[in-house]
Amino acid sequence: MNYVPGKPPAPPPELKLRKPAVVLQPKTYHDLQTGVNLIVKAIRPTLGPLPRTVLMEGLRRGDLPEFLDDGATIARRIIQIKPRGWDVGAMLIREALWKMHEEVGDGTATMAVIYQTILNEGIRYITQFGCNAMLLRSGLERGLQTVIETIRQESMLLYGKENITKIARGICQGDVEMADVMGEIFDIVGEDGLIIVEGWNKWGVEREYIEGTYWDLSGWFSRLLVTDSAEKRTVFEDAAILISDLEIKDPNQLVPVLEKCAKGGIKKLVIIAKELSDSAIGLLVNNNRAKTIQSLAVRTPRMQEMGRVASMEDIAALTGGKIFYSAATNSFSDFQVEDLGHARRAWANESLFGVFGGKGDPRRIRQHIVALRGMLSKTEERYDKEMLQKRLGRLLGGTAIFRVGALTDHARETRKNVAERAVTSLRNALRGGVIPGGGTALLNARSALEGLPARNEDEAIAYKILARALEEPMRAIVKNAGYVPDVIIEKVKASPKGYGFEARSGKIADMKQAGILDASLTVQNALKIAVGGAAMTLTTDVIVLHKKPVETIVP
Repeated sequence: MNYVPGKPPAPPPELKLRKPAVVLQPKTYHDLQTGVNLIVKAIRPTLGPLPRTVLMEGLRRGDLPEFLDDGATIARRIIQIKPRGWDVGAMLIREALWKMHEEVGDGTATMAVIYQTILNEGIRYITQFGCNAMLLRSGLERGLQTVIETIRQESMLLYGKENITKIARGICQGDVEMADVMGEIFDIVGEDGLIIVEGWNKWGVEREYIEGTYWDLSGWFSRLLVTDSAEKRTVFEDAAILISDLEIKDPNQLVPVLEKCAKGGIKKLVIIAKELSDSAIGLLVNNNRAKTIQSLAVRTPRMQEMGRVASMEDIAALTGGKIFYSAATNSFSDFQVEDLGHARRAWANESLFGVFGGKGDPRRIRQHIVALRGMLSKTEERYDKEMLQKRLGRLLGGTAIFRVGALTDHARETRKNVAERAVTSLRNALRGGVIPGGGTALLNARSALEGLPARNEDEAIAYKILARALEEPMRAIVKNAGYVPDVIIEKVKASPKGYGFEARSGKIADMKQAGILDASLTVQNALKIAVGGAAMTLTTDVIVLHKKPVETIVP
């Protein structure tokens, strides 16, 4: 930089604030289309069982490059592209990819190529043939409903360890060891079972099954209440459970409970509380030594406020107990022995509390499960979905810990992410059924659009655009496998229904017999997000660019 005496030095170009701007047609379409295409071109090679990988430079100085084959992760690593108008289009598809990842966990590349095809074809018809963007959007949305219904009708139930393992192998990106264990886990704990994925420092995978269920961020208050010093845990058979989130600071708060339990013949009592003072712990320890009542005090699971309440509700449903809420009372003055929950076994260590064989009313448990499933089907927030899924798993009694390991931190984290996506995808497959994979079901769904009456010419064109987009996932898979898409697509169209392209062998095969299946719900979500996002982009006429937009890695 040259310095001129008497004049302040000019700031370097990268520090100059960018000017705000308003972008109008036809440049709006050009910028949006270019940005979307740049992102999708980076993701398209990852589609199919023979994917290529994308090498991503580290975001910060010193970070190692990453080899990625997940569309959502690739998009999330792209913070900004230039010029700014292109960046708007890139961020639109980036947000759609992350939404797909958050809601489903899989199918991001399929969604991306459908989105791209609809957008490119739609812009071509609008700019070259004068089609109306709003009528195209209406036609795309109407055609989408028909395609979704067709896919639902063709969905097949997924059951049995062998079948679950087959679809897991497609989801786990060739990790056969992981897929085989996933098949076993879901066969044992079921679609709603609680599956916790953990990383560990050894190569390979390991699973552990736990009888009943447990809550983390809980555990006993004091080592003085531990009965098995070698295992550092306490186990009570035929346990009674007092459920609360009270802060017990005065030991006299527990006296009415202990007296009534002694008279009621309770031998082993678990007290769940938010806080317990040293003097209250001393009271319980003395009672244990006197062998009047064997007692164990554990923390109310320390989650967010609503999470803590939810945990107590689940424990109450499983064990048949009454909850003493701190919002309603600060004591157990109205406690009765009938308020206790019961379980065949209760256990705790320093950070966990678990029950097995809860003796709650089966009808109450069923009603609680139905309510949770209803909430799960309506919620859209990822955190809420995960919490509700964990609650369902605990109530249904199936719990598995799945540990995945690798030799480096990056490889371990990558493998763990694959496992978490596989868990979500397999749940969707078990809930909504499966359809022929490799883009076969989407290609078959084109026939539903052929007989769909159009209300105007633009709507008929929208059906053509959607039908063309339904071919694109298979085209991408074929190209990634090294074959000519047009040739393979025509062969599949001439084959019986359910036949598709088996990329590993390069042959046309029965997808069901070959074990190449996709989760129906995943494909449906990919279609909804792709059509919705592309249709919105087609009806965008103006881009407003801010002076200095905030950069973030969060979509």
